[in-house]
Amino acid sequence: MTTKISDQQATSSLQRSDADRLILPNYYRHYSTDSLPQTAMDLVRKLIDLYASGPHFYANLDGAILSTWLEEDFPEIVAGLKQEGQFASFQQSLEFYCERLSVAGALADTFLNETLNYEQDDFWDFDVERFFPGLHRRIQLGEVRKLEELPPIIATLVDRFTRVQGIPLRANNRIHLHSYLSDEAWDWFDLPQVKAGGNKTAYLLRKEHFSIYLSAHTNERYALVLNAPQGRSSSALICRTSHHEVGPAITEARKVIAEIRFSEYVPAIPFFDNLPTLKLFRQHIPVVYLFDDAPALLVEYPFSWMADSPWFTREALRIEETYSPQDITWDADALINKIRSMPLGPGPVKRKSVFNGPFNDSWPEFPYL
Repeated sequence: MTTKISDQQATSSLQRSDADRLILPNYYRHYSTDSLPQTAMDLVRKLIDLYASGPHFYANLDGAILSTWLEEDFPEIVAGLKQEGQFASFQQSLEFYCERLSVAGALADTFLNETLNYEQDDFWDFDVERFFPGLHRRIQLGEVRKLEELPPIIATLVDRFTRVQGIPLRANNRIHLHSYLSDEAWDWFDLPQVKAGGNKTAYLLRKEHFSIYLSAHTNERYALVLNAPQGRSSSALICRTSHHEVGPAITEARKVIAEIRFSEYVPAIPFFDNLPTLKLFRQHIPVVYLFDDAPALLVEYPFSWMADSPWFTREALRIEETYSPQDITWDADALINKIRSMPLGPGPVKRKSVFNGPFNDSWPEFPYL
């Protein structure tokens, strides 16, 4: 890992002045005394903890993305910050926190013998000395070997990264998170129109239109709905393979494009044509598959724009610049042609009550003892 070396004394004073002037999140909220910016920063910290997906996520922390998440989940907080003229200063504090947390993640990763490849051209030139003077060199020299010798924020991330690495191999590690959804509570959607659209069109569904069953099974705010590929069983759709990557595909016009495919058996999404949609997802892309003779199947495919967008973008550019149609042997039959907004129906249908009384709500009478 490379660092921007600066005078240690000046760095320490800069760090102290930054910490005094800007807001950092609390792990315990004081509801009666916390300011609105403090509450906003605490909520951002919770969003980071909820959607974090490993060292790459922390290395690529983006304050603009986190501000978008905060506004989507807590619009009243952002509206209050803007109304009180504190949103700009909050964003400044958030950028400072993102820089500090990225450095902490990089040092935690270094402590664990660098699972990230810091020699690649997408290396993040972290300003390590600004936040933790001299610590990186001490870790490299083996002078810091115990978790207790690390600053708390770095020790926390070391523990978090090792917990993920320590998950034992089981049969369910080979499948994606999935759930079968009840056929009820789909009144908001025009399912006949979706089923008539074939399996090359996906429909984007917003959280406010999720059924109660879908809301219970995902933390994402958007989902894709599409018809299950012909001839593919549920077991094939949930199978975890090594194909979660950006790869080449050929359109009907014989043009080479980059696609994202999450499994060998599921539809692929053209990358550059769907960037606005891909940026909506935080940790997974929930896909609801519709079957003619079975309940809908929800599958959550791992996908973090925060963590993986630099690598995905670089790889997609390389594919479209270097590949020719003769180089591609990948089956492109499942390539999604377009993503549309989910067509909505008339809304829930009022169902006739099964039992209308009479009701006996009185307490039973007991004899005096």
